[in-house]
Amino acid sequence: MATNSGSDGVIDAIIEESNNATFTKKDDEISSEGGGGGELTVPGQTTRKRKRDVVRGMVKKLASLSLEDYRWRSNVFKQNEADRKVEESIARMMGEDPSYVRPMDASETKLGPLGKAEKDAVAWLSSVIEEEGKRAEQIAKSDGKLVRPMDGEGQGPLADIERQAVGFFNKIVDSEKERANTGTLRPKDLDESLRGPLGEAEASVISALEEITASEKLRAAQSKVRGGELVRPIDVPGPLGEAERVVLEFVLAERQRAKDREMNDGKVVRPMLSSDSSPMGKAERNAVKAVERLQEEEKERLRNLLRALEERRPMEVDRDSPLGVTEAFAVGVFRGPKLLMKVVDRVKELLQSENMDEKDEEILRLAASTSAETDDNKDDPENKKEKKKDS
Repeated sequence: MATNSGSDGVIDAIIEESNNATFTKKDDEISSEGGGGGELTVPGQTTRKRKRDVVRGMVKKLASLSLEDYRWRSNVFKQNEADRKVEESIARMMGEDPSYVRPMDASETKLGPLGKAEKDAVAWLSSVIEEEGKRAEQIAKSDGKLVRPMDGEGQGPLADIERQAVGFFNKIVDSEKERANTGTLRPKDLDESLRGPLGEAEASVISALEEITASEKLRAAQSKVRGGELVRPIDVPGPLGEAERVVLEFVLAERQRAKDREMNDGKVVRPMLSSDSSPMGKAERNAVKAVERLQEEEKERLRNLLRALEERRPMEVDRDSPLGVTEAFAVGVFRGPKLLMKVVDRVKELLQSENMDEKDEEILRLAASTSAETDDNKDDPENKKEKKKDS
């Protein structure tokens, strides 16, 4: 390794590679402090690479691997999506609803909260994968130069997030620079166009505090006018009055629910079933509706899952495949005890049976002989000829 130090104080390191490099230490160059000196002997031609070139090469290789992984995943996803579309088309041609396993694959009429959430998440992840695939391709085509999401060719969710984050911090930096240049002490005292996020946050807090102060002054004035009578925050406009109003709604609703409980022989009355509507009752009602919708969605998905398993059982589709062999073996293992129990029950039934009476045996013999004679007469050719003559 060799280093060069320029006038600017920057050290540029160079890695020297060789197939047969040897390091020899000279005894006369050993100092009295115990340090050792040495020299690098390179018999052949050396390949000189800078550290940044090595890093760029590694980044380029990683980007190439990521690009191959992206292409493979994209092909698998497209193939699965195409197969699902074909199955849906065949099911519709047969007049049936297509079976599905994932919640997002349900029809629009049966799509529930879980399916919508999965659909949105898959769409977002697909956009991210496409964006990262294009960025990996751009890095692989370049000389290993890193490309930020916001600087890439493909615009996607990550680029938007990074752009918003960078814009947020740039606004803070610009506002702080302006505040330092103008000598402004508080961020909110800057002009609105130069205030920045910190100034906006401080202005919002100060505005809320001013509203509270004004409402409290008004409440004190009203109390003084009324001869010292207490004036509640809800009686004057302001944030504290709004907060008291919300709390009062909860308190009144709970009191009414307690009365309903007394009228209901001590049974607990849920907030949504109370005679007085309250925010808690509305929240519970909305939660119950969401849970019921989710239960219906999962029940429908379970029915479709069972139908899909019946239609695509591995042991019926391809019995020689690993899944088919595994399923056949598992089914045999589970059915074996049932078959054994049936055999045992049949043996017990035979052991518990009684012998037949002589009259019953005679009746069975006569019936058997009669049926045998009837069959012989049917097969006799002379009888057939007589029947033809009669006809």
